[in-house]
Amino acid sequence: MSHYSPHLSATFEGYYNRFRLPSGASVCLIVSSVPGAKNRPYMISFTHVTADGRAYWQKEYWSEKWDIRRNGGSRDGYLIEWDDGVFGLEDGKVHWKMKTKEVEFEASQAGRGVPWQPDDPASTPAGILARFPLPIQWHIHTVDSDADFSLSMTEVDLPQSDKQGIAKVHVEKNWAVSFPKSYVWMQARKGNKGLCLAGGSLISGVQAYLVGYQGQGDRFVSFRPPTSTSILGLSLGLYTNVISKKGIIDIDIVGWFSRLKIHGQCDPSTFFSFAAPLADGHDPDYTVQSYASDITVEVYERSWPWSDWIQVEKEDFTQGGMEFGGDAYERHEE
Repeated sequence: MSHYSPHLSATFEGYYNRFRLPSGASVCLIVSSVPGAKNRPYMISFTHVTADGRAYWQKEYWSEKWDIRRNGGSRDGYLIEWDDGVFGLEDGKVHWKMKTKEVEFEASQAGRGVPWQPDDPASTPAGILARFPLPIQWHIHTVDSDADFSLSMTEVDLPQSDKQGIAKVHVEKNWAVSFPKSYVWMQARKGNKGLCLAGGSLISGVQAYLVGYQGQGDRFVSFRPPTSTSILGLSLGLYTNVISKKGIIDIDIVGWFSRLKIHGQCDPSTFFSFAAPLADGHDPDYTVQSYASDITVEVYERSWPWSDWIQVEKEDFTQGGMEFGGDAYERHEE
């Protein structure tokens, strides 16, 4: 089964989609469920963010209906339908449709898009660990894909270019038991280059990260545990500095022959919040994101474990996504 297909035995499952519209504005659509929860079990979150990332319109819908059915036309195909919309997967391509009194949105992938590892359509950040019963799993269906779309909003004055056309979409999901106690997430794309990162604390005292960078040419650098893990501050190669009140995420991961240094910076005034799927339902204001993030990625290589690091690539991204969740979001603690 595709990792992007529903995991019916999971405590929660959340589908995240960021559409970059022709004007530079973004739409974030989240479809999330905690089927056994008595309080807010099903959430559809729609957020429109301006191109500069400094203004947004958001609405969270709490559906009563949640139907999942397999699509006979595709081996991994399915449809998830709620009160005001539906989305699904067919032949590797995702389509979305929702209609409320405030928003009418429809989109469909024009092609499969670019997977986590460009030359492997079945790739996923955790690799074989995605088959293990971990507290949370993370899968990216595509880091970049064209999507035909149409959009109308009663409370937002959209430019003509953003009412219908082709958007760039990033598509991913989480599933398992519950969101981590503390975590961060980053996403950026420019042409054929891009970064995706997620990690934090699944267990008290333990940090772990999944990171993938698609760079120049066919360069693909990724890290997963145990390399990108620290236990009680001791690490084989992970160094982090996360300060949500300053909008900073610094990640440095050192392998035997490759190294990634990542710096992300955003203005906390550009944060917009989400409810997160916890074991007892969706918890409001659990996480914040910004789409006005400046992210720099530096790639280093060396020939031998004892030789000096040589920088082989450096890339700057704008309008990147950064997220602080749980205890990593200091305003949440307050």
